[in-house]
Amino acid sequence: MTRAGLIVVASAVFALGLVSAAPGQDQVPTKKSAAKEGRRSGALFAAGAKVGKTLYISGKGDYRPNAEFPEKVENCLNEIRKTLQSAGLDMKHVVKSFVYLEDHDKYAEMNKTYAKFFPENPPARTTLGVAQVPGPSRLEITCIAYTDLAERKRIGDPPAGRPYSPGILAGDTLYASGQGDQLADGTHPATFEEQVRQAMRNVETTLKKAGLDFRHVVMSHVFLDKYENLEVANKVYNEFFEDGNEPACATVFVDWIPGGSHVEVTCIATTDLSTRKVVRPAGLLKDGSIEGAVTASPAVWAGNTLYISTLPGTKPEGGLAAGRLDDQVHQMARNHVAVLDAAGLALEDIASGCVYLRDMKDYDPMNRIYRQYFSRGNAVRTCLMPNSASEKNEILVRASFIAARKR
Repeated sequence: MTRAGLIVVASAVFALGLVSAAPGQDQVPTKKSAAKEGRRSGALFAAGAKVGKTLYISGKGDYRPNAEFPEKVENCLNEIRKTLQSAGLDMKHVVKSFVYLEDHDKYAEMNKTYAKFFPENPPARTTLGVAQVPGPSRLEITCIAYTDLAERKRIGDPPAGRPYSPGILAGDTLYASGQGDQLADGTHPATFEEQVRQAMRNVETTLKKAGLDFRHVVMSHVFLDKYENLEVANKVYNEFFEDGNEPACATVFVDWIPGGSHVEVTCIATTDLSTRKVVRPAGLLKDGSIEGAVTASPAVWAGNTLYISTLPGTKPEGGLAAGRLDDQVHQMARNHVAVLDAAGLALEDIASGCVYLRDMKDYDPMNRIYRQYFSRGNAVRTCLMPNSASEKNEILVRASFIAARKR
């Protein structure tokens, strides 16, 4: 199959709207369709999913093999704009984006084109070099938007020559940009242990500017370019969180991190600690850890939004579900069902997801099983192969999701 044959097109934007609650009660989201024609039968995921004032957008690629790279970036961002406009929004409503590049030497060129779409108060952003995205796109961009511009606030000033803000506060949620291990003078600490510590301190700087600290973090992403650095990364990462009260987390091994860093950390935080609650299903993780990942809570509530850690197909009693892709995808799905069930939610309540594959050749086989579980609701999705076989484990697929409480 050609890479173009991997493409799955979502035909409609669906919404999880916010309905009015009775006096004295918190408002909670409920599902409704925003597309006049409805969702096309058989679609794996929606183009966009709206939860209250937050719009999640599926990963957008460019599937024109002969296009020059700047045009590819423009095409990705124009596809994002189309989805935003379908929901009555535009690029100024974007609060966080993820950019995944196959060609790492295109970073500066990508920034130049990207900046044209965000001339003022750009969103927070995380950019990584990955092995492969679906189709011939060479890059994929996904983002989160917020409908109420009056509640959108930039935290910190964009770095010189970089089209992203350190953080964006949208209502009661802070979206922080990915932070590498750069010191104030642009150099890097000598040891990897100190590099992780510096990356965490850089994240902490953004949190503090928003009046928050690590207690407020509900979801983080830890990106590493070497699997053998996981143990050290975990040791240092744990210094910043209370044992047993860690945020949900996606630990992702990538091919390249901008700026010469070997670690990058990004996070989502809530301003309201009273709504932050850890979800820990009994028996899901035998020793409390997730294979191939830093220490994390299985899931964390922030208001009506549930952030779920990246989970592989690990069996409750320990060990991966055989060595076959289908076994691992089924078990991964069951693990997420266990988390959702403990939170009082169901698969239909998922709003956004990201799937990480060991090998992009598994894209179609994974989708056949994914459809059985995760296409029941109106969720968006991003899928990628983050690294070129650098992991020293047998994990073939991981996924993380964001879900929402509804009536």
